Amino acid sequence: MQDVFKLFDHMLDGVFIINDKKEVVYINVSASLMTKLKPRSIIGKKSYEHLFFADEKLFCMKDGVLDIDKTSLYHEVDLKTSKDIFIKVQVMIQPLNLIPNERLWMVYFHNVADEINLSTSLRLEVEEKQKATKEIFKVQSELQEYSELALKDNMTGLGNFRFFETEVLKTLQSSIENNSTFSLVMMDVDKFKTFNDTYGHQQGDEVLRVIGKTISQAVRASDVVARYGGEEFVMILKNAKMTDLERICEKVRLSVQNAKVSKLGKSEEFLSVTISLGGVVIEPSVIQEKGITDYKTLLEVADKNLYSAKNGGRNRTVVSLFI
Repeated sequence: MQDVFKLFDHMLDGVFIINDKKEVVYINVSASLMTKLKPRSIIGKKSYEHLFFADEKLFCMKDGVLDIDKTSLYHEVDLKTSKDIFIKVQVMIQPLNLIPNERLWMVYFHNVADEINLSTSLRLEVEEKQKATKEIFKVQSELQEYSELALKDNMTGLGNFRFFETEVLKTLQSSIENNSTFSLVMMDVDKFKTFNDTYGHQQGDEVLRVIGKTISQAVRASDVVARYGGEEFVMILKNAKMTDLERICEKVRLSVQNAKVSKLGKSEEFLSVTISLGGVVIEPSVIQEKGITDYKTLLEVADKNLYSAKNGGRNRTVVSLFI
């Protein structure tokens, strides 16, 4: 993550990043020079212990609260540091979505103490704000791209295990809050080792790409599909009871069975491929009754059902209700 933060080091204005506990996790070179605060002396410490903004309502201050409506707005305030440096700054706080289930906040400030001539000052202020805004949007775009890549499986284009983990935890929480039933499905490519051994790993990769695309096209818009690892895929079916689970699993199974996987180098020849599926329906009342907070307990049931589908002859689905 520090490599990502270095994107801010080319900026002329000050930037420090804090977490929800208001602990500093990064300070850029410009901010360090302006405040005379060394990174090693401030990182891990509370922001309000070293940076004292005159506006106590700012989120980075001890009693400050987050006002979503006022993020991305500039505030002109006096800033004092623990090194007795006094600066008049324009400060803005922006959310950064980089790590699943962990929020970060960028505190961006611009030194305006040297602006003396009003007309020149106003012109420069507008130019600086425009420049700063462009830089922030550029960095935000790069950070968003990095975040998306970190959650994406490069081979299939689906979400990766980290993406699945983020989504299943959100679904689990939502199920309890909204009293909604959901289902989990584990899927495994039948005899995948044979494809690799017979046709080579490149052909095996093509099989995974086709299956990933086929599954994602067969499910509902609200469903989540991800590559779990190797030749295994996983689905989160929101608001899905037993009849929904059985119907969607059968549609996915048949879609894969009917999919055409081209032989590499022989565009007119195709390979047949099938998958086995294991699913489980999870009701919110059972989650609360058993005090379940870990999705792995639920996924184990889906995995056992997948194992039963494999032992039962492959290219089939086994589902059950979590009890």
